[in-house]
Amino acid sequence: MIKGKAVIGILATSNYMVTNDTFQDTYRYGNNYAKKIVECGGIPYFIPLEDEKIIPDTLEICDGLLLPGGSRVRPVNFEIIDYFYKNNKPILGICLGMQTLAMYSVNIENDENLRIIKQIDNGVDHWPVELLRDNNDTVVHKDVIKKDTKLYDIFKQGEIVVNSVHKNTITEVGSKFRVSIESEDGLIEGIEYIDNDKFIIGVQFHPEILSQFKCVFDKFILECQK
Repeated sequence: MIKGKAVIGILATSNYMVTNDTFQDTYRYGNNYAKKIVECGGIPYFIPLEDEKIIPDTLEICDGLLLPGGSRVRPVNFEIIDYFYKNNKPILGICLGMQTLAMYSVNIENDENLRIIKQIDNGVDHWPVELLRDNNDTVVHKDVIKKDTKLYDIFKQGEIVVNSVHKNTITEVGSKFRVSIESEDGLIEGIEYIDNDKFIIGVQFHPEILSQFKCVFDKFILECQK
């Protein structure tokens, strides 16, 4: 906490990019996530890495973890999730972040690294032909939220319309988690940790660019302040 505000760690949205130009070794972070955290009263903190390795003590700065969307599940992300999970710090996963969180939930119960992500090959259109700034909140589909879940308490309704911006889906979650949101064609679009000793939620859609879903960040940051 800094001056009463929760510090939210944000992971990079892309791989470590290395070129022949020494000054272009970079990570990329999503500005939309930082903007939404600031809007909801938190302090965004871009978690630094050193050649895809955790820098000791940097995670202790954070009151919570935001797992962003992206294009690849990176091994270091599981190490970072593990720190927040074991230290009972809140976690919010978005898009690929939710999928990574689901993989972690399954793999903490198994000796092997199980991949539970598959490409969507049927149902409603979950990805527009051309994703642009002016249509990423207009290409939509319906989601159904299960009652008696944390996500139902957050949205306070049983159905929501969400943006269609993902090509992959998960097939299951671990026994300590449950599926709390499904799309109209039966894909998993929301998950959460079952018990109340941890606050961990994940959504497949992108609430950071949908003003009507500010409630997701409000609740997440509130939990991080506790």
